[in-house]
This record gives sequence, structure tokens and C-alpha cells, in this order.
Amino acid sequence: MQKVFDGYQKVKDARERLDKSKQVAMEELEIFRDEMGKIVNELKEMEEKLKNPNIDTATLKEKYQAKVTVAKEKQDDMVAYDKRAKATIAQRQRNLLVEHLEDIRTAIKKVSEAKGLDLVLNSSETQLGVFYSSDQIDYTEEVIVTLNAQKK
Repeated sequence: MQKVFDGYQKVKDARERLDKSKQVAMEELEIFRDEMGKIVNELKEMEEKLKNPNIDTATLKEKYQAKVTVAKEKQDDMVAYDKRAKATIAQRQRNLLVEHLEDIRTAIKKVSEAKGLDLVLNSSETQLGVFYSSDQIDYTEEVIVTLNAQKK
């Protein structure tokens, strides 16, 4: 019986690591957005100065173009990071399902036996579904609770 509880804890821990990875990725993207926001504000300020006829615009235009180049590079970096982060998280989700599929099946079987029902697990690349015969009753939450149960 201890093996079952250990399996549940492993799934819970893996899920927490996945959630932490998602949180870190979102924080990194927010840093990129903040940096982009600062650059955009600087560009707006330069645009206003370029409208002023009393300012030497030749030097300012050069600085403006350099800042536009920096903005484009920063945006490209942000898009590339976003793609890498999404791909990494998707792979970790797939790994989580593959690594813990037996633990998840065990939880479904336990709920199924306790309720005297036939519950079926359906999985795709990154998601699992628990199917049952009536849409009036949803046992998914009980499977999750069972899966996340810890030995007391």
C-alpha cells in the first residue's frame, strides 16, 4: 500500500515542479515585457524631441534608429524565449504523463472500485481525461484527490 501513496506523492511533486517552471517562465516574460516597455517609452520621448525644431535632429535620428534596432532585437529575444519556454513546458507535461501514467491509472482504478463504476482513462499529448457513463456525475475531482492523497 505504501507504494501507491509514494506514487501519488511523486505525481504531486512532479506537478508542483511543472507549475514552478511555468511560473518562472511567466516571470521571465514579464521582465522582457518591462524592458520592452521602457524601450518603447524612450522611443516615444525621442519622437517628441524629433518634432522640436530647436533640437539637432541628425544625432537624435541616429540614436532613435539605434534604439529601434535594440527594440527589434529585444522583441526577437522575447519571442524566441516564449517559444522555448512553451516547448519545454509542453515536453515536461508529456513527460509527467508518461512517467506517472501508471500512478494515475491506479488512482482511477481505486475510485472506480470504490464507486462500483467503469471509469476509463483517455490520454493525449499533454492532457488526460477520465470518462464515465453519465454527464450528471463527474468523478474527475475524486480521482485527483485520490491521486494527490498522502499517507497520514
